[in-house]
Amino acid sequence: MPWWFWFLLWAALLLGSAAGAACAGVWLVRKALRFLRDAGSSFSELFAARPVAEAGSDEAESVGDLARPLPGSAVFDRPDEVRRAYDQGKAARRAARRERRISRRAQRGQAQSPRDLGLI
Repeated sequence: MPWWFWFLLWAALLLGSAAGAACAGVWLVRKALRFLRDAGSSFSELFAARPVAEAGSDEAESVGDLARPLPGSAVFDRPDEVRRAYDQGKAARRAARRERRISRRAQRGQAQSPRDLGLI
């Protein structure tokens, strides 16, 4: 076999491998872009609309007239915002309990605690 046959054979093999690698690269890039586009739309849906329970529903259990978000909706929130919301809710629940305790004791004619009345 002449020397130029081996040259043509190796050139054809290299060109075929390069074409296969190019096709695989294009396929991978398109698949990655599709994944990123879907992930971006999913994240935008998560951050755009947070589920909030209606004020009159069983899940709401709101303090005052503030509706509470449904469980699991704060997964992607910033931790300082979640902590602040938790502390505000905790303070509101404590105040509501104190008001119920004051009214209950007043109804029964019992002595009020100075701490409940804000004297201490």
